[in-house]
Amino acid sequence: MYVCLCHGFTDRQVRAAVTEGAGSPQAVFRHLDSKPRCGKCVSTVRELVDESKGGCGGGQGGCPCGKRG
Repeated sequence: MYVCLCHGFTDRQVRAAVTEGAGSPQAVFRHLDSKPRCGKCVSTVRELVDESKGGCGGGQGGCPCGKRG
C-alpha cells in the first residue's frame, strides 16, 4: 500500500528501511532520500516503524495507542 503519496513510497519500502537500520520516521525519510511534505504520512510511517521493530511506540506500560496489549 502507498504510505506517502507526495513521494510515492510504500509500506514495503518503509519496512525495508527499518530492516536496514532506520529506527525512526525521520531516519526512514532520510533512508528514502525525502522529507515530509504535507505530513499526512508521518503517523503511518511511525506506526510501521514501531510495528517493524516489534513494539508500538511505548516501551514500558504497554501500547499507548491501544492497538496492542
